[in-house]
Amino acid sequence: MLFQTIPFFIFFAFVFAAYWALQKQLVWQNRLLLLASYVFYGWWDIRFLVLIVGGTAFAYILTPAVAGKDLPRRQLLEGLGLTLAGALVSFLPDVADGWRYLLATLGLMGLATGIVLALDRMADSEQRARLALTIGTIALLCLIGVFKYFNFFADSFVRVAGLFGGDVTWTTANIVLPVGISFFTFQIIGYLVDVRRGDFPPSASVLTFASFVAYFPQLVAGPIERASHLYGQFLKPRRMTAEGLKSGALLFLWGMYKKVVIADNLAPITNDIFGRAGTATTGELLVGILAFAFQIYGDFSGYTDMARGVARMMGFELMLNFKLPYFSRTPSEFWTRWHISLSSWLRDYLYISLGGNRGSTLMTYRNLFLTMLLGGLWHGASWTFVLWGAFHGFILVVYRLADVDRRVMPSVNGWMATNPVVGLAANTVLVSIMFALTLLGWLFFRAPDMATVGHYLAGMISGFDMRADAWGKLAFFTLPLIMVQCWQRWTDKLEFLAQSPPFVRLNLVLFLVFSLVFLSPREASDFIYFAF
Repeated sequence: MLFQTIPFFIFFAFVFAAYWALQKQLVWQNRLLLLASYVFYGWWDIRFLVLIVGGTAFAYILTPAVAGKDLPRRQLLEGLGLTLAGALVSFLPDVADGWRYLLATLGLMGLATGIVLALDRMADSEQRARLALTIGTIALLCLIGVFKYFNFFADSFVRVAGLFGGDVTWTTANIVLPVGISFFTFQIIGYLVDVRRGDFPPSASVLTFASFVAYFPQLVAGPIERASHLYGQFLKPRRMTAEGLKSGALLFLWGMYKKVVIADNLAPITNDIFGRAGTATTGELLVGILAFAFQIYGDFSGYTDMARGVARMMGFELMLNFKLPYFSRTPSEFWTRWHISLSSWLRDYLYISLGGNRGSTLMTYRNLFLTMLLGGLWHGASWTFVLWGAFHGFILVVYRLADVDRRVMPSVNGWMATNPVVGLAANTVLVSIMFALTLLGWLFFRAPDMATVGHYLAGMISGFDMRADAWGKLAFFTLPLIMVQCWQRWTDKLEFLAQSPPFVRLNLVLFLVFSLVFLSPREASDFIYFAF
């Protein structure tokens, strides 16, 4: 169910009406949200509903052990009941294999229950907490690994064996990637780590915890929420306000424009040029990478704005996930502006766990590089994603070696205050260099294989032919976004529609609406990050 489609508008209209009709009954509101979230997720493939339900239930019954406490029997029964309900619903479309599916789920439930009960018998609460967190993290990562990376590693093993003369025959399973699996599993892992560190108390309500994990606006493509930010919002009464409805609707409209008008119209340009990278001219190759840079930004930041807008209309506030990333001057600044929920997750739960900057300088560089390498692999089972992560790890290390953030940036900021002309020129140079590096990274990210990367790089350095018919179309769809982003950067008004004067806002809304009506492609496209 895509945000920009008629089925979602119908779905949300019913949920929204029922939700606000129950605004004086918090528990029933949360029950409605949980049911709506499971319907929303099951819309793609109801068979995978048991994955999010099972992962939620497992984390719920494991949480007391992670906190070093005993497991209440009520909590165990609630978790098992939730998993069983999810399993019964999930196999309904395929009754022929339903019993096999149900028995497998029951077997996993029994294994999970045995593990939790065994942990519960451990007398040393500290040892129990460490072991419980390790088991929970490994189990959730295995859930991602099976569906996301099994075929990738199996096929890679076959190719490597062939290089050494080995004749390995391997039949890989045709495993379908469940939408959003990386997002909700990372959200659960973050919650478990926070409980272990004492940053958040363990949940004692299966309804609240399941609603936190499955909240439908951010379920399938983020932002990856922290329990400290989102969980508590399910415990407080939400009130409908005119300001919340207005700003939420405007944020949704702006996000929909970025997704439908910008990203979906740039997608054909990107697909065409990347599909013939070996024969495209230098100008076409440059257009292709620029088109993808604005396509992925419009697509992903557009989704985030729509998610935040929907949540705000329901009285929730999701975290900011994008903050004008293409104005970044250094790699570290870029990762405080792009996909903020993932980059901060990797920093807090991976980089710090590896040692962060607490060791030697060499170890700090290693931790930076490994964090970005694994961040690249998180995006997908492909060597191009590994290369993208390695590239960003490399430039982070290079900029840190040069100490740009601590030595150069204070000087530039000082010039902006004392000599704006010099400061603006220095900022422009730094932003241009970082944007060029970002474009190179997007080449690795978008290329379907390493051969395409080679063709693209060879074509970019083979000459200076700048002819490309797509330049006009690229400018037509990106210039309005660039103008708005420059204004947002200058005024620091990220939600420019809600913060504009009424007359200006009216004209901007009319422009966005007419653009959506007359410039939308005929068919809705999936969001790029649904694949992650």
